[in-house]
Amino acid sequence: MASNQDVQEVLNTLTNSLTGGVATAADNKAFAESFSAAIAQHSAEAEAAAIAAASAAVVAASNVSGDSAHSHEQLQRIAEQHQQEVEQREKQEHHRTDKSQEESTVSQDEQNQQVLQHIATATAEASTLATVPITPVPAPPPPAKPVSGTEEWHKMRRDNHKEVERRRRETINEGINDLSKVVPNCDKNKGSILRQAVKYIQEILAQNERLASEAESLAASRLEIDKYILEKSVAEATYQTLSVQHEQLKRDYEELRQKMGELEPHVAKKQRVE
Repeated sequence: MASNQDVQEVLNTLTNSLTGGVATAADNKAFAESFSAAIAQHSAEAEAAAIAAASAAVVAASNVSGDSAHSHEQLQRIAEQHQQEVEQREKQEHHRTDKSQEESTVSQDEQNQQVLQHIATATAEASTLATVPITPVPAPPPPAKPVSGTEEWHKMRRDNHKEVERRRRETINEGINDLSKVVPNCDKNKGSILRQAVKYIQEILAQNERLASEAESLAASRLEIDKYILEKSVAEATYQTLSVQHEQLKRDYEELRQKMGELEPHVAKKQRVE
């Protein structure tokens, strides 16, 4: 049973290698060796089983009829026939193994030859490209200028003037289109677009002047506010100082009044004595 499982595993490996399509020479060699070993083991086990069965049959036959030589010869012929069949199967299995190994070796050799052929072709093309001299393409000479005063010269001047005018008109049209995108409430007419743009610019300038004057007035007001805040701070500090001095004067006055009240009887008594 174990040998049958080994043979099945080897057959599965053979199927996978054939369907995969990619295998190295070492893999093919290892596979052939393992396949041959499995086949040989299977054949040996089958032969041993057949010999044991034949021996058992001989023993049984001898026990049943020991005196029958004809039965013995028949059993011997059966054993020899079975041995021939086993040998024939072994030869077939070896032939199949050798054939599959040769096919795998031939396919691997063909693949190696194709790879070597591609490498040789690429090397030959590279060497050919390396040996080919690269000649720079000369630049075309500039056209000769016409002689001054000739018809061709005047034609070239007119063409240049037309090209300059065309570019100038394109620049003006692009500028007007840009203005139409910026200025609100514009018509498609170029004249109205320009007039609306002038009006819009004047309004913006007037707003800027008004905002500038407002900013100046705000700056002046901020200066006045800062001045008032500073004066207020100084007045508050002066008020605090004067309040402290006032409280001190009040205390001094009370002390002097108490002293005068204490000295008044003595002064009146002294005046009466005199």
